[in-house]
Amino acid sequence: MSGTGGPALFANLGAEEGAAAGAGDAATLAVVEALWRDLFAQPPALDFLVGVEAAAWCNTDDAQAFAAERGCVLYGASPAATRRVHDKAFALEVARAERLLPAPFDGARVFEPEELADEASALRAIAERTREAPPGARSFTLKPRFGTAGRGRVALTAGTLDEAALRGALPRLAARGGAILEPWVERVADYSTQLRIEGDGQVVLLATLEQLTTGSGQVRGHRGLVDSRGRLSAGSQHDEALKEGALAVALAAAAAGYRGPCGVDAFVYRDGEGEERLRSLVEFNARFTVGLLVMGQVRRAIPEIRATLGLRPGDLRAFAFALSPRVDAGAEKPAGLCTLPSRPDVPDGPVLVAAATPALLDRWVDAAF
Repeated sequence: MSGTGGPALFANLGAEEGAAAGAGDAATLAVVEALWRDLFAQPPALDFLVGVEAAAWCNTDDAQAFAAERGCVLYGASPAATRRVHDKAFALEVARAERLLPAPFDGARVFEPEELADEASALRAIAERTREAPPGARSFTLKPRFGTAGRGRVALTAGTLDEAALRGALPRLAARGGAILEPWVERVADYSTQLRIEGDGQVVLLATLEQLTTGSGQVRGHRGLVDSRGRLSAGSQHDEALKEGALAVALAAAAAGYRGPCGVDAFVYRDGEGEERLRSLVEFNARFTVGLLVMGQVRRAIPEIRATLGLRPGDLRAFAFALSPRVDAGAEKPAGLCTLPSRPDVPDGPVLVAAATPALLDRWVDAAF
């Protein structure tokens, strides 16, 4: 329970990874769980969570049983609908149908578990697809269809495939629902769009955010802009394209029966000519996301941002949120930059910083990440 009168909470972080659930940095997982529980502390940080009886990070069969044992209704979609749309192949299919799959990703290949079980055939197919890649595409990733934070990926180079390493990875990938083979590109920036799908299938766009990640794709934090009513945006030139990509896959997920919170990942990459391109739809996360946790923390901090930075109707203030920053949160800040309290009591925990302008925030972000 998150507190008196709060819902029953099933914190199954990493549940989409099956047997690998809970993998990753324990300290970061503890911070994420504390932030997630704080969403439901009374009053809830996000208004659509008012009245929730039971909630899980990701709606699995275990989460459904947890709610049923307590006589509660589990918030969101059925486990079957959740798994159907959380599959990375689902987002790839939608992107392809909506013509949101730019080169060189249009040649991405989905592998079913049974295809990976046939080792010789899978190795031939992987080698063939990497040979067929567009000019300049030399690096590839073979990623599990169910996974998070970039875990379980296999790095490949065309023409020099490490067959021994691949043979060892194929059973693990098969156990994670199959795999997707696609080019590995130089990412310039990562983004996420936060949404919810209501009981009647209506899709509600909540926010766009810039993700602050490690090279492997693990989320370290977010940044963006906030207005006086607590509405968040990435403040990027790509915001409208991010919304279009996110709405396309969320509408498809709603049609497939998904309900509840969700997030869509996107990134800007550098193509073979050095030009920056946007891939507006990469993955659909059919669960709560770190982006939603950041939304909750910023919403709780709005009164202090208004008072400290003079945030009035029509104004925007920049913010950054770090799950585990490298800098001392209590260090002296220049005028126009303030550190805001983060409610979960976690050692070496998260820090939320707001600034009068994005430029004032840049130095702190560079130091924190």
